[in-house]
Amino acid sequence: MADEGFAKPWLEFEKELGERMLLTPPVSNMSEQFMRLGGLMASKYTFPEPDPSVKTEDTVTDNGTKVRIYTPDGYTPGKPVCIYFHGGGWAMGDVNGDDPFSRAISKAGGIVVVSVEYGLAPDNKHPNLMDECFNALRWALSNSKRLNTAQGKFLTAGLSAGGQLAFATALRALDARIHGLVGVVALIPVTVHPDGVPEILRPEYTAMEKHDQHTINTAAAMRDFWKAFGAPPTDIYGSPLLHPGIKNLNKVYMAVAGHDTLRDDGVLMKTMLDDAGVPVKFDYYDGYPHFFFAWPSPKLAEPQKEFMNNLAEGVKYVLAE
Repeated sequence: MADEGFAKPWLEFEKELGERMLLTPPVSNMSEQFMRLGGLMASKYTFPEPDPSVKTEDTVTDNGTKVRIYTPDGYTPGKPVCIYFHGGGWAMGDVNGDDPFSRAISKAGGIVVVSVEYGLAPDNKHPNLMDECFNALRWALSNSKRLNTAQGKFLTAGLSAGGQLAFATALRALDARIHGLVGVVALIPVTVHPDGVPEILRPEYTAMEKHDQHTINTAAAMRDFWKAFGAPPTDIYGSPLLHPGIKNLNKVYMAVAGHDTLRDDGVLMKTMLDDAGVPVKFDYYDGYPHFFFAWPSPKLAEPQKEFMNNLAEGVKYVLAE
């Protein structure tokens, strides 16, 4: 394969794997494709065991949503609670798939993380999917005594589509006059529908086409995920880049991959946050595609270590007074 601007460790990983991971619609088939890739990884590599220094408890909210509560060893009560949303294009994934990131956030911040097992699109779509996530935040805030967290203090976090849900949930809380937002942690996030990009920003929105065949979340896959999700292109929660209240997000940490169709979702969100005066810590992984840090190949050990170390620092940044 030609290098196509990829980072060397990623090219070595693709050679070792024997293929480039590219999802092909429809959504129902993409779930099967992703499961096949998971099986291929399991046949070649050993996935690390969960960090035992973070304890978990599975429970259900008053509205029937399953959540997993993460508590680090030595936890000191009275800290903000983190509400985490997994990735998967709103139509795939679960709390198990994002377990390493929930544990990492919990451990790095010394905080309780509540990871939300929201219902998947297209069966659970806009606006119900985002309502479920917002109600999970309300549940966590109303159960601060049970969770041993600070009353009313929270941050949101998520990966990919979960990053969109993290931004959207934080913004909905602000609009509902729920105060106490500490900030947002958004990893390789979705922030805007391709058809909702403001005209003035369109010249800078090129990654969806440029990196279409460089990343697991191809442009066609992203279109189908958006279709399943069902949010209109200019909905200010579905596309949080468009929300006029992003100036109130307090603090944000973002990680963005350079060879990702979602690259400009993150880059443009940083630009908007910078313009709004919101403090942002931003890590950019040049030459890497979406979700590059999740595959347990020795070829990717260094960039994975860098990503996880940076995530820890990003969480601490958002939590710092």
